[in-house]
Amino acid sequence: MPLADSGGPDRTDIIAGTVKNAVPGQRIVLYALANRWYVQPLVETPFTAIRADNTWTSKTHLGSEYAALLVEPGYQPALQLDTLPVSGRGVVVVAVRAGRLRIGLEIIAAISRVMNFGGYDTWWFRTGALLLMVLTAFLIHRLRMYELTRQLNARFQERLVERTRIAQELHDTLLQGFLSASMQVDVAEDQLPDDSPAKPLLRRALQLMSQVTEEGRNVIRGLRLPYRDKDSVEDVFSMMAQELSTSDRISYGVVSDGHPRPLRPAIRDEVYRIGREALANAFKHAHASQVEVEVEYAHRQFRLLVQDNGCGIDPAVLRLGRQNHWGLPGMRKRAESIGATLKLRSRVGDGTEVELTVPGAIAYQKQTRQRMLRGPGRLQRDDAAETETKS
Repeated sequence: MPLADSGGPDRTDIIAGTVKNAVPGQRIVLYALANRWYVQPLVETPFTAIRADNTWTSKTHLGSEYAALLVEPGYQPALQLDTLPVSGRGVVVVAVRAGRLRIGLEIIAAISRVMNFGGYDTWWFRTGALLLMVLTAFLIHRLRMYELTRQLNARFQERLVERTRIAQELHDTLLQGFLSASMQVDVAEDQLPDDSPAKPLLRRALQLMSQVTEEGRNVIRGLRLPYRDKDSVEDVFSMMAQELSTSDRISYGVVSDGHPRPLRPAIRDEVYRIGREALANAFKHAHASQVEVEVEYAHRQFRLLVQDNGCGIDPAVLRLGRQNHWGLPGMRKRAESIGATLKLRSRVGDGTEVELTVPGAIAYQKQTRQRMLRGPGRLQRDDAAETETKS
């Protein structure tokens, strides 16, 4: 699968190729190398169609190397890669060629060899040229990270608006309809004589409707985020005790370490949902007497740790999740979507730890210079209890 580059110096590169014996449904996934492999041309459009004459063309950002993957239908490409995949698991063949950064370095080396007068072949010229290329690659990497972060925030803002709309519609239509219907059934049940054979059926219907209504409220609470813009992460998790508690049997604490910094809205959204799922599991399934949340604002990373002293999780469930439940797999998927690392540590009878780590460059918003009024080591403690249903 040969590749050809026809890009201009002042615009996005155009890369093209030909596929021999292409099968209908196969497509091209293109990557450019700038410290890491990034999918091209945009994360929203990672696929390039193969024309009827077996040729394809796509735009790509500047990179030191380009890679074209011929993939089968249904293949889901990663947005970033440290190493390219090999053939198999949906990848038919991989073709790689030198990009403009590497070609530029080779041109500079050739010029220094030809122009061996006036200091062009000296060590300082070669060192300077190499440093220039490294600096260029670094700047491209930073620009690429900025663009990916911007696109990620835009997508999450769209999702947030859509979730809020769905929550409002569920509340105003389905949930209110169930409440009205349950009230009518309750009135009908009261009017029946005690010995009526329909009375137990109506009572059972009322129980089911009450259960569905409560589950609907839980769904709406999950869609509507409880924080305001001024709330910190630890504030949100401290207030969560009111949502999860029904008695005072479980000691619940929130610890903050480091200077609190505002998170990007997209990151804060997913941090809350992952933490809420971990806490719901701890309160409902762990049979713990103590649950603690630790929030760490480090320069290089943001870290959230949810731990309990409960019964632990079976290794098979920890690895694969419960059948027909989206809890643990959903947490891993959310962490992956924001470039975070999720670690789950548990042993049967020895508690559970859920640790989420987000790189600082991704997690934090840029701040103006101002004094941080809230210092490290802030401790809040409340009481909570068992509630919620595991997703």
